[in-house]
Amino acid sequence: MTPRRITRGGRLALLAVMTLGAAATLAGCAASGGTVAASGGTVPGCGDPPRLAIIAQSVPSASYLPCIRGLPPGWGTSGFDPTQDGTSFRLNSDRSPGRPVTVQLTAACDVSRASPSPPRAPGALTYTRLDSISPRFAGTLYDVFPGGCVSYRFDFAPGSQIALAEQFKHAIGLYPRQQLRLVLKQKLGVDLQP
Repeated sequence: MTPRRITRGGRLALLAVMTLGAAATLAGCAASGGTVAASGGTVPGCGDPPRLAIIAQSVPSASYLPCIRGLPPGWGTSGFDPTQDGTSFRLNSDRSPGRPVTVQLTAACDVSRASPSPPRAPGALTYTRLDSISPRFAGTLYDVFPGGCVSYRFDFAPGSQIALAEQFKHAIGLYPRQQLRLVLKQKLGVDLQP
């Protein structure tokens, strides 16, 4: 079987086919941890490379892709929105109602007002920008890597901010694009481009 190439023109078709296929198996996947149910669609889990291709096509240059490693008790997802300009979704905590963490993959981020933080993945740089400490603990965490950036906008009440910040950082993983490319070729015979 000759590997197929996914071109820019074929990305939307791939998105539609993969989304429909995933929707058909959503109940089983959610139970096994492959994907996480969300009211705006499904946010791919880090153990679901075929669905991660949807995110990969939204920013073809990104060397990492955000995915759900696992959600702590009281957390859920919503608003999964892959487009040709990036992907966004939200993490919601019952300890911070109405104040979700907004996760967004884009080709680039402006980190000029942010401070370096310990990196969360090999080859990535992590930055934190605090907009407010009181009365709310609010800001943005950035993971910057070749070809892309994941930003995490948060807004927590004082007192729970440290635990909530650690929980959302552990809930989101960064899946290497190179690994996704290898898995898709081996499992589906698909060549993820570029």
